[in-house]
Amino acid sequence: MEYNFLHDKHWETQDYLLYIYDVIADMPRKADQYNLTSVTLKFDNEEAAHSFESAEDMFDWMDKNGYHETSVKMFVSHMFFSLLSDFCFYLYESLSCAERGKVSVAYSLLRKPIRDNLLYLEWLLDDSEEFYSTFMTKSAEQYDVASKKIFDESRIQKIMDSAAEKTYMGENLNKNNLVYTLRFNNKELIGLPRIWSQSMHLVTTFSRNYLTAQGNLNFIFADSDNWNEYWDYYYLVMPMLITYSLEICEALFISITDVTELELLFNRSVRYAKYGKISPDFDSAKKIEKEPYKILDLAKETGTNIFLTCDHCNKRVLISHELMNGIINNWSIKCTECLEELSVCKYILGIEVTENNLI
Repeated sequence: MEYNFLHDKHWETQDYLLYIYDVIADMPRKADQYNLTSVTLKFDNEEAAHSFESAEDMFDWMDKNGYHETSVKMFVSHMFFSLLSDFCFYLYESLSCAERGKVSVAYSLLRKPIRDNLLYLEWLLDDSEEFYSTFMTKSAEQYDVASKKIFDESRIQKIMDSAAEKTYMGENLNKNNLVYTLRFNNKELIGLPRIWSQSMHLVTTFSRNYLTAQGNLNFIFADSDNWNEYWDYYYLVMPMLITYSLEICEALFISITDVTELELLFNRSVRYAKYGKISPDFDSAKKIEKEPYKILDLAKETGTNIFLTCDHCNKRVLISHELMNGIINNWSIKCTECLEELSVCKYILGIEVTENNLI
């Protein structure tokens, strides 16, 4: 895709960021499509059913009447998709502003989703019971992730480390606490808190790490070199941050809905093939850049074929090497049955394997 204001050196990265955004944003859409926030309760008798229907707080009722696991499950689903929708609102606007050169606004909009929303999602993944109990029974101060007294450096790192362990590649992306440093370290020059503070305040005097110079205002009198430096830095750090965000979201998503091993492998291999193209120095991504094609080769060796389900005609679309190349390098592919454009910017479900003689 071509962009009007963005330097062409960032076009491929912007394409990737928008692709990952679309995959993340597709998860709340699938929640509505598959009704993933609903849970079925089976009551022992009509009295229990009437008691539940008249309860002021259904979570409290479930906790007191032997349905605690169901209550936590419902809470996780509702909290995940609610936080994620808010995450997407801010993230999209940040990406849009960055594309149009509104650099300080892009950074300002990035703070809430990347620092706060994502930390709540990590906490939800790390220890849903603790999150549930704190949210339901304690004051808002106790679950305010902006409170350095409650969520100090060690607690945040513990949450991040534990959550990353439950993802596919989260630990690799946060190697040497890099993702933590970018999001929370206000002392390191590479940390975003310095830029966030300057982008949201004209004058910053509360930290010696990003004091406003005498006779200056933050971001107001920046020359073109300063602007380009901040602009370049946005596209340097965002691929890692948004890819890590998807790792956390995917782990929560697959805990809520049924995703087959093949669908997991397919989605992961495709997105890291895309990531490998813009981050050639990321070893783990580079190693699996050819994995999508290897999946097809393995299917051929075992006498099987892999299909996608078309959103338009609901028919199966055979994934060939040519079609896989289109999935990795483009926003959409053409359905071989109805010839409609089929978007691949989503979390792809409906992947099937069929033996050759059953086609």
